[in-house]
Amino acid sequence: MPKSKGRKPKRSTTRSQGRGARAHSGYNPGQLGIPAQLIANMVAAAPPDQLVEMLPPFLWLHHSTGIRADLCVSAAISLHHAYDLIGITARPTAVELVIAHRTRGTLTRYGSGGASWDGEQFNAHCVLWLPGSGRWVDATVMQYPEVRASMPLPVIGRMAGSIGGGPASRASLAEGRLAAGTHMTVPREDLILDYTVLTEDPGVVTDPLTADPERAALFRSSGINLISNALEWWRRPGIVERARTAPYPRLHALLDAVGQAPVHVDADGNRTFETTPGARTRIDELLPAA
Repeated sequence: MPKSKGRKPKRSTTRSQGRGARAHSGYNPGQLGIPAQLIANMVAAAPPDQLVEMLPPFLWLHHSTGIRADLCVSAAISLHHAYDLIGITARPTAVELVIAHRTRGTLTRYGSGGASWDGEQFNAHCVLWLPGSGRWVDATVMQYPEVRASMPLPVIGRMAGSIGGGPASRASLAEGRLAAGTHMTVPREDLILDYTVLTEDPGVVTDPLTADPERAALFRSSGINLISNALEWWRRPGIVERARTAPYPRLHALLDAVGQAPVHVDADGNRTFETTPGARTRIDELLPAA
């Protein structure tokens, strides 16, 4: 969850290192983080749809600086709530990831334990599928040493030209679903990242965590604070004009609702907007539920 004023709010986190990762000697997930300047560079130049869809995972990484990177499930659930607040469907999706190093000719498989839980450990990898735009988001891909050494940035890919699988996979994609067996491939410098969907049921990933009301509330609070912070970026002069041309009416309504209202951040990192003098309102209270 986002940090503020040097304090760390309560976190709801689950390690996501799969059995495949543990099988590799010397596996070290490293730490999360992304420089604020990189975020500023992205929002200054990104086209409207990328400006909106890329900022939440970038901010999540920035606010999670220094935390162990094997938190794919926690990232997916928090970002699911964040996207939902601006009217974007985002489905946590269990995957296996095979990383091919083209120069060395090596293959490494992660998440081969299947989409199952072993206590607090998820025996697969997890990404977010955004059916509206055909993108998927892997916010914690830098937990894998090959990726971290090559380009320690999240994967935010588009399905066009990158889907593999049988007719059932392609038929499901046409309906906005990712069927088990669907492949999503990303070239990145000397690497090929090949994702295989293990199940299209997000409950397999999320239910063991969100069944606990207290933990579920922490994830939702994380999403609220994340989008609140994103609104602070999207409403800036020179940026808001592009954000308002992106095809997300709920985001436009939130920008109208917060305007240039002062933002307040409490000791736990919870953000509210003073939309009327003396009143502090969370963004999920500004609009009716989607």
